[in-house]
Amino acid sequence: MNQNATTNTENPIKLEKISETLRVYQQKGVFSYGTDAVLLSAYAASFMKFSTERRLFDLCSGTGIIGLMLLDYFRENGKLSASAVEINKDASRISEMSAKESGLSDKFTVHNMDLKDIRSTFEGDIADFITVNPPYMSASCGLMCEDDYKTIARHEILCNLEDIFKSAFHLLKTGGNMFVVYRPDRLSTLFAAAKSARLEIKNMTFVHSKENAESKLVLCKLQKGAKEGMKISRPFIMYGENGEYSEDYLLVREKGVMEIG
Repeated sequence: MNQNATTNTENPIKLEKISETLRVYQQKGVFSYGTDAVLLSAYAASFMKFSTERRLFDLCSGTGIIGLMLLDYFRENGKLSASAVEINKDASRISEMSAKESGLSDKFTVHNMDLKDIRSTFEGDIADFITVNPPYMSASCGLMCEDDYKTIARHEILCNLEDIFKSAFHLLKTGGNMFVVYRPDRLSTLFAAAKSARLEIKNMTFVHSKENAESKLVLCKLQKGAKEGMKISRPFIMYGENGEYSEDYLLVREKGVMEIG
């Protein structure tokens, strides 16, 4: 891992405004987030209804964007806390900086650790919600990046989906929900990992750039202790035929939540 990543003069850390109350530090090309993280946060928010204290774990959290966006969305509720699990020290430090900048430090905790150590570090049955934007590619698939962080974020180098789901099962309370963004072409891997970890897929929403375009992302809701039975929601469309943002995506950008049909 490149320990000097956050001091790279070509890609300095910049503060980015996400909402009126949320500002996050990002380093373009090194420690940055994408549309998949934004969509996952909005997708999770659409299912998370609660009036008492709830705890979220964000696994493979990177710079913490998903947990921070959800804390910001439920800021007025005040009942959500988030624990981010990330193996990279620099990314973990950036997420702590963002939480402090946005006034969320009291609700946001970073655990700089290997998620495969979760079962020996945390008690079981403590999480109400889990989010994860996992590495999409197998260790042997696709071109490796010159930057170690990008390679680890995109490829199953340090952990695979089975490792993630086993850790999630340990953390989740019975009835707790896990939210995942993944690639449709690897759904067989996701199904196998979920079944192995005894997590039931309850909802799937396929994301398309345009109405007739092939889906490149899929959002999934899983539940611990649930019976079989899955709903496939209507497709989520990013852009209209005119190339402008769709009503679906405008809602995500403006409100931070997704309408699940």
